[in-house]
Amino acid sequence: MGERSGVQSVVKAMAVLDCLARRQGPMSLGELSAELGWPKASVHGLLAAMRQNGVVEQSGADGKYRLGIRLFSYGCIVSASWDVVRHSREKMDHIALKTGNTVFLSTLEEDSAMVIETAAATGSFRVVSEKGSRVPLHCTSQGKLLLAHLPAGQRRLLLQRLSYQSYTPHTIDSPQRLEAELTAIRSQGYATEDGEYRIGLRSASAPIFGVDGGVCAALGVVGMFRRVQSEEFQYARELVCRAAAEISFDMGYREQK
Repeated sequence: MGERSGVQSVVKAMAVLDCLARRQGPMSLGELSAELGWPKASVHGLLAAMRQNGVVEQSGADGKYRLGIRLFSYGCIVSASWDVVRHSREKMDHIALKTGNTVFLSTLEEDSAMVIETAAATGSFRVVSEKGSRVPLHCTSQGKLLLAHLPAGQRRLLLQRLSYQSYTPHTIDSPQRLEAELTAIRSQGYATEDGEYRIGLRSASAPIFGVDGGVCAALGVVGMFRRVQSEEFQYARELVCRAAAEISFDMGYREQK
């Protein structure tokens, strides 16, 4: 019983952290209790333990709770351990400079693609892509790219689980249509997005392979390109594909001839 109780406490503590992260700001005990649907006494007990360990902080002014500095420390350690970010940083800056558009690095996170690194656009029209943000899998170039390279069984399960929400008239709205595009992506070696998530935005992503041969991240560029057939888009896509191949090599990947 003790072990089970401890596991439940960890699960509840994670729910508190998720709640504070979603709010992106301080919350009172009453707000947390209402959001989580738990008694104030239970939430207060969790917060007291989390405060002692530095993962939650309480304001002396209004008594509200926020994420603690210890989480930032953990995040820095995790970020430093991500070799793909370290290997990608210089090439991402180069692509952003050459194209004037935002460059991003994304990984698969449950049912979405999460941005883990960005290089800001240098042009007059800037598309903001923040670290930690999540985007849908079925209508973004990085999402489709990551889906395309999943093992077949895992991909089928995920395709059935997606909601296929329509963001624009161009959004893919069925697993059958998406599977057909994923087949093309694997064949051509890159994925594109043509106004499927946001009208006017277009992006291209290419796979970064790890030493085990699996895709560990998607490298991409996004901007207000006129058309996917335009020279500027084709140039940006070629830069992304070339950089992704070079990063894969630096990560220890060797393509089988």
